[in-house]
Amino acid sequence: MYHPTKPVYMKKILIVTAVVCGTISALRAQTTSFDVDGIKVIFKPTVKEIIDVRMYYRGGVSNYTKEQAGIERFALTATEQCGTQKYNASTYKDQEDKYGITMRSVSDYDYGDIELECVSKYFNEGWDLFAESVVNPVFESSEVELLRNRLIGSIKTKASQPDQQSTSLLLKNAFEGTPYEADPYGDEDAVRKMSIADVKAYYKSILNKGQIFLVVVGKIDRDELIAKVKASFDGLPAKDYTPATLKEPTWNDYKVAVENSETSTNYISAIMNAPPYNSTEFVPYRMGLAAFGGALFASLRTQRNLSYSQGAYANPGQMPYGIMFVSTAQPKEAVQVMTSMLVRVKNYGLSEVGLQHLQGSFITNYYIHQQSSSAIAGSLGEAEALGGWYLAESLPGLVQKATSDQIKDAINKYIVGLRWSYLGKSSLADDAADAFKTAVK
Repeated sequence: MYHPTKPVYMKKILIVTAVVCGTISALRAQTTSFDVDGIKVIFKPTVKEIIDVRMYYRGGVSNYTKEQAGIERFALTATEQCGTQKYNASTYKDQEDKYGITMRSVSDYDYGDIELECVSKYFNEGWDLFAESVVNPVFESSEVELLRNRLIGSIKTKASQPDQQSTSLLLKNAFEGTPYEADPYGDEDAVRKMSIADVKAYYKSILNKGQIFLVVVGKIDRDELIAKVKASFDGLPAKDYTPATLKEPTWNDYKVAVENSETSTNYISAIMNAPPYNSTEFVPYRMGLAAFGGALFASLRTQRNLSYSQGAYANPGQMPYGIMFVSTAQPKEAVQVMTSMLVRVKNYGLSEVGLQHLQGSFITNYYIHQQSSSAIAGSLGEAEALGGWYLAESLPGLVQKATSDQIKDAINKYIVGLRWSYLGKSSLADDAADAFKTAVK
C-alpha cells in the first residue's frame, strides 16, 4: 500500500537519529575537573567550534536577604554591560559586535554566572572581554542607571505575565522564612533603592576563589586554558567559603494562596516536596512527575478541554520541589481532575510499557538538549552548584536503571501535601475550595 507521508516521516526519524548520534559522539570526550591556583575548573573538550565559558558564583539567594532581592542579577549584569577598566561600555559592545562575541549573565536561586560564547577563531578576543568582566568591572554610573531602568522594566513585564506571577506567588508563600522567599529576578522597590556602592560591594563579596568555579566547553587545548586561567585570575582573593545549610519546608497538608485578578483565565499551581538533587531518588521522582505531566495533558486538554496549558515537572535545587500547574476558565473542574490524576499516579504507578516509553523519551531529549556548547556548560554548571558536575552526565544511565517501583515509591514518599497558588477570580477559587483538599486526604 502506498503511504504518501511515509518517506517524509522516515526522513524526520533519520534526521533526529543523526542529530542524537552526532551529539552522543561529541559528548564522548571526557569531562575533567582540576584546580588552577585555587579555582575549580570543569573542562569538556569537544569538536564544536563554538566555545562556551562560564564563571559560576555559588550561593544564589543565600548570599543576600529578601530585602535585597535582585542585587546579584544587578551586579552580574553590570559586569558585562557597565564597563571595565580596559573597555568602557561602548567599546565593550563594539568588541562584541566586531567578533561575534556574546556575553550574558544569569542569577538563579542557587547560583549566578557570567557567560562567554564565541567561535574558537576569536576565543582570545572573547576571553579578554570575559576576564575583564570577572576581574575588572567598574560600574560606570551612567550605565548602571540605564541598567537599573532596564531591570525594573523587565521586573514589571514579568509581573504582568499571569503564568509567571502565579509561580512567583507560589514560591514566595511556600518558602516563606527561607532564602527562597527572595526572587533572584528582582523586586522593583529593592532594585530602585540599591546604590552603586551596594552593587559594587555585593559583587566584591562573592568574587572569591573559594566561592567561584569555571566551566569551559568547546574546541580548546587544555594547556592553553590553564595558562589563560592563571594569567587572568591568579590575583583574585582566596577566602574560605561555607555554603548555607538549607532545609526545605515540609508540605504535609494543603494551603491555598489566592490573589484576585478579574481575567477570564485562572492560573493555578501547586508545589510538592522533592528528594535532594544528588540522591538516588531524584531521577525516579523527576520521571514520575514527567509522566504525571503527560497524564494531565491527556486528561485536561485532550479528553475534557479544560485547560489552555498544563503540566508537571521537578525543579532541582538546594531546596528541590515539584510543581503542577494549569491555566483554565473552569478552576473547580480542572483542580478536581488534577488531584484525582495525582492520586491515581500515586496508587498505580507506571506500566512496563509506559516506563520504556518514558525512558526513551528522557534519554532522547537529553541528547537533543546537549547539542550546543552553551547547553552542555549550563548542565555541568548547575549540577556542580547543586552537588557535583558528574551528576549531569550520569542522567541517561540513571534513567535507564530506574524501575516502576522506584518511581512510585519516590512519588508517594515526597508528595504528601500541596501548597497551592491561585491567580484569578477569587469567587471561583472559593467554589473550588474542596477540590484543593482532595490529594492530601
